[in-house]
Amino acid sequence: MDGTIVILDYSSYERQKIKHILEKIGTFDAIEVSSSTQFKLLNLNLENLRLIIMDLAFPSEQEGFEILKSIRSNEYAANVPVIIVTRSDQLEYKTTALQYAVNDYIIKPFQVKRMESSVRSFVRLKDSFHYDTGDIGNITMTFDEYIIREIKYSRRMQSPLSFILITTLKLREDKDGITQKEINNKEKIFSIAAQTARSTLRITDTIVMSRSRDIIIVLPCTDESGAKLVCEKIKAGIFQELIKINADLNDYIYPVHVTFPKEGEDFQKLMENAFKKVSDKEMLEKIVSITPNARKYSSNSYNQFRKWL
Repeated sequence: MDGTIVILDYSSYERQKIKHILEKIGTFDAIEVSSSTQFKLLNLNLENLRLIIMDLAFPSEQEGFEILKSIRSNEYAANVPVIIVTRSDQLEYKTTALQYAVNDYIIKPFQVKRMESSVRSFVRLKDSFHYDTGDIGNITMTFDEYIIREIKYSRRMQSPLSFILITTLKLREDKDGITQKEINNKEKIFSIAAQTARSTLRITDTIVMSRSRDIIIVLPCTDESGAKLVCEKIKAGIFQELIKINADLNDYIYPVHVTFPKEGEDFQKLMENAFKKVSDKEMLEKIVSITPNARKYSSNSYNQFRKWL
């Protein structure tokens, strides 16, 4: 379960429409509220309350604002994101809503993508997943249902879906033999990568970070060329930040991208291909770095052999 979302709307049709959108994004416990009386009986001390979606006309705008006021004064819901979905397009209503720290204001009838983008921007799925690059066959994560839904949606709509993997393999090396300063520097590099990735995301994108210092970014409705642009933008941003601490991007950060269905029909295969790109890059760098040393060693050995003759 990805959390609880409260939907306040007197229209059963509108509530079902919103619930259908939520089902495409994650697995949520959607609590429906159809009247102000029902809302007054609702205890907002809910487990993992993630979002409140409400219509202002409940049935009147004045009553809607009273509910909004009570939400913002409630200790359990004061900081919960609120999305207003209403036919009330007047400027005065929008201004008043902003005074109650409303996070988004959507006019009915709304486009599904508009609502979906808004919900995604305020609801982040659990980010505690784990996978081992040494055993790519065993990937376990808590957001697998979310990924399955995204892939099913992309397949049904015949729309592309891309992923960016930012793996910081060298940050996971054995810490024996390195100083605390080096450890802190490596942690700072991971923080830079994560912050840069977040600042690059669109509201439709989702970022997930693992304890093993890897970052996955989900890019809905994004083809290979689009993913490449996002990847390059992230890479450039990280590069600029690493310059400030005299760190080399290629020593730590490996951003790669893969696209469904071209590079995999499921998430497992997509991640296998992503890590293969990382491995290929590492191997190429090792070959490039080893070759001059190997040439020098061979030359010295040959000279020693000539002297022996």
